Amino acid sequence: MYSINNRRISFLAFLLLLVVPVFAQNPVTILDNSVAKLKNASGISCKFRISSDNNNLNGEFKSKGSSFYLETQAGKTWYNGVNMWTLNPGSKEITLVNPTSSEINEVNPFSYLSSYKSGYVVGFSKRKDSDRYLVVLNPKNGKKDNIKAIEVAINKNTMLPERFIIRDSHDRRTTVYITALATSFKSNSDMFVCPVGSFGDYELVDLR
Repeated sequence: MYSINNRRISFLAFLLLLVVPVFAQNPVTILDNSVAKLKNASGISCKFRISSDNNNLNGEFKSKGSSFYLETQAGKTWYNGVNMWTLNPGSKEITLVNPTSSEINEVNPFSYLSSYKSGYVVGFSKRKDSDRYLVVLNPKNGKKDNIKAIEVAINKNTMLPERFIIRDSHDRRTTVYITALATSFKSNSDMFVCPVGSFGDYELVDLR
């Protein structure tokens, strides 16, 4: 009787060895784990580089919940969960809007991760990476907000995103490289509201 039970336990252990790797390789589970890490963060601070059509931009991104602040050489954006201010140094304008989800996605690539279950079919990329999970998001209706596909590279050790490759309906690609990412950033609500008064020589264009 003892040997039979031992065999049963060994068989169950063998089954677990087979099942656990399959479970861990599920692309939806991988995204769930990555999104949970970001949502549970006290605050996110990251540095990034955007590459598109031979153009490169370096920037900094900070967020807490749905609010965020973005800064690149091209300008600055503040979003407090309701209003979004975009500062354009070239035109000396600050545009204020109540943004749509697609407008938020254009500025904040992390926001794609919050809607992947409802708007996208999730699978693995055909490309391989020994250090990262390459998860592909394909819009359920074939096209969403002019997006044809998104590949998210998630570090296998940290389970945090390191790269987004966004392909639009014209097959143009924009790549966002996360060069540094911290999940313990401390902020206050003022950080996500544009201090319009500090930019006296800028015109405020209110499009709400």
